[in-house]
Amino acid sequence: MFCQKLTNLMYLSKQKAMKQSKQITYERDTNWRTLELIPQTIATRLEELLQNAYAPYSNYPVSSIVVLDNGEVFVGTNQENAAFPSGMCAERVAVFAAQSAWPTTPISSIYIMTGETEREPAAPCGACRQVLHESEYRQKEPYDLYLLNRGDVLLRFKGVQDLLPLSFSLPTS
Repeated sequence: MFCQKLTNLMYLSKQKAMKQSKQITYERDTNWRTLELIPQTIATRLEELLQNAYAPYSNYPVSSIVVLDNGEVFVGTNQENAAFPSGMCAERVAVFAAQSAWPTTPISSIYIMTGETEREPAAPCGACRQVLHESEYRQKEPYDLYLLNRGDVLLRFKGVQDLLPLSFSLPTS
């Protein structure tokens, strides 16, 4: 009797399931340097910051710049640590610094650069995506997100929802 009820329940749950999909939207540019899609001061600073990354374990330097609506700029580089996971990713360093200094000023754009040239620009890790999501949630409006590397490819997102489509948020009262 129990097995029959369990089988019926499993059958009903399969009948109620609906297949859903979500489309990810972004722009891909293959020559961001020649088109000057990134302000030159930002591009130069991102490349310079790669030298400040401390990545002896991954050998994967990352730099990030956060620009606030008031024009303030905050930078970050990844900082690894032998006592993993004590390190911090570049984008979280920059976002946390910006929100510590100007907690009520919205972010207008975030730039993230990796030190490689061969592959597509890397997307932030899951922890960074969640931090980016929450910073956007706090300000109640999306910001521009640019992923690039030392090559010529640039990925542009309007907001972080396309990087974290099923984001985690605590219920609000």
